[in-house]
Amino acid sequence: MDSSTIFLSTFLLVFINELGDKTQIAAGTGTLANARRINIIFFSSALALTCVAGITTFAAGLIPSSWIPTIKQVGGVLLALYGIHLFRKAGQPDDEGHEEETGTDWKLFLSHFAVVFIAEISLDKTQASTFAVAVENQTNLFMVFLASASALVTVTMITVWGVTKIPLTWVPRVQRIGAGLMVAYGIYMFF
Repeated sequence: MDSSTIFLSTFLLVFINELGDKTQIAAGTGTLANARRINIIFFSSALALTCVAGITTFAAGLIPSSWIPTIKQVGGVLLALYGIHLFRKAGQPDDEGHEEETGTDWKLFLSHFAVVFIAEISLDKTQASTFAVAVENQTNLFMVFLASASALVTVTMITVWGVTKIPLTWVPRVQRIGAGLMVAYGIYMFF
């Protein structure tokens, strides 16, 4: 297979698999909870997903399979805790006046990065797809990584900026639904 075919097929496979995934629920709900800092949510999600795509493509065979259940459980707990936090925060106005506090921005960036990274690193359909394509295309691993990361970032961009189009009167309800889905998915990941 040539590079452009590998890129396009991997991009489409990962893009479709990522639609409606737990990390997109986290990105969308995080955006609604931090409406004044959507760039932080987008960039922390995008960086976490890009890191996971790199790990999946280049080093998946180095992670002992015995660690996967533990990673999945930790991801589930973090996702559920983040969901509970966002559920409690639903409907409350974003922290006005804190845009200039870089410490708060870094805390949000790092916490959201950690949640998305750990939730996504557990082997799910997106990572399984990326891993399978990487195994089939050992001589084009960089192209597999580039396509996978591009698809993940594209879906995240659509999610983050798409939820900003939700009517303001719907936001608290959508936040609670998204947070509830995160908690439910986190519990599912744990067990």
